[in-house]
Amino acid sequence: MTRHGEEFELTEQFLNDIALYMDDEKREQVHDELAPCEPEEFLKRYLELDPDFEDVLKSEFSIEL
Repeated sequence: MTRHGEEFELTEQFLNDIALYMDDEKREQVHDELAPCEPEEFLKRYLELDPDFEDVLKSEFSIEL
């Protein structure tokens, strides 16, 4: 995972910020399936359910997987 072209480790706090942009039902589904888990694992699973969200990661957070 990179942010601004550099390696980036997703923190729980940063994931909480990203979660504000997520679909509530899909986010809750991932939470029910995986919690507790690492933030990156959560995000990857969310992207499986909502592949278009990768565009939000790029445009709003400069994150690329």
